[in-house]
Amino acid sequence: MNQKKFLQQMQELVDFGRTKGNCLIKEEIADYCSDLSLTAEQLELVYAYLKEHQIQVPGYHAPSLEDEMSEDTPHTDNKTREDSKYLRMYRKELRDLPERTSEDLEELYRKLRMGNEEVIPVVVEAHLKRIVTLAGKYKGRGVPLEDLIQEGNLELMTCVTMLCGNREVVDYKKAIDHAVRSRLIELVDAELYDSDNVNTVLARVNLLLEATNILAEEYGRVATLNELAEFTHMDDEEIKMYVEFSQNKIEIGTGEIK
Repeated sequence: MNQKKFLQQMQELVDFGRTKGNCLIKEEIADYCSDLSLTAEQLELVYAYLKEHQIQVPGYHAPSLEDEMSEDTPHTDNKTREDSKYLRMYRKELRDLPERTSEDLEELYRKLRMGNEEVIPVVVEAHLKRIVTLAGKYKGRGVPLEDLIQEGNLELMTCVTMLCGNREVVDYKKAIDHAVRSRLIELVDAELYDSDNVNTVLARVNLLLEATNILAEEYGRVATLNELAEFTHMDDEEIKMYVEFSQNKIEIGTGEIK
């Protein structure tokens, strides 16, 4: 089945969910997709796709960071088991870091804005737990969680260093979140780029939907094509293609606040 026809069927499934009170049980989804012969992994992507379109799937549990860290989580190989041990150790180290109140952070941001380079490592340390939370949202998409955390931390250090002495940025916390999320989405999409199958189509559309939701919340409006391209690091034509595939369910804005 070609990508456009497949995504049309997914949109029809979303429309079907609307008629069912924005809720579909797994049996209904399996029946609707019976001609596709989807694997359990692919069905999980369908559930995630429906969730992004505000269609609830009772019994679907989106993976969380706690699941990844759990010793009860089944592991397929020694590398995964070693990764989980590393992550548990890292989380333990993070728990030992001092807690920063919102007032503490604002004082750190003030010093950073004034160009005080001595607070750069302190600001970075204060955001390490946040990086783990953000990275956890993109696990299970082809990039190991520890790689997501590592890249998120590198982007955090780069962003904080660039913010030092920058008085034009109003909200430092929002700027840091924006930079890290953009890097994580870029990393996941790069992993998906070379593949051309059902998993990839759904995963990339889900990624774009997430990006539009993140930017809409941040900007208070729908992001423009240029803003979405800059945030996801996808080409304009790629984004347009997936917008078309999704029958314009992925919104592209004009830059104006409604």
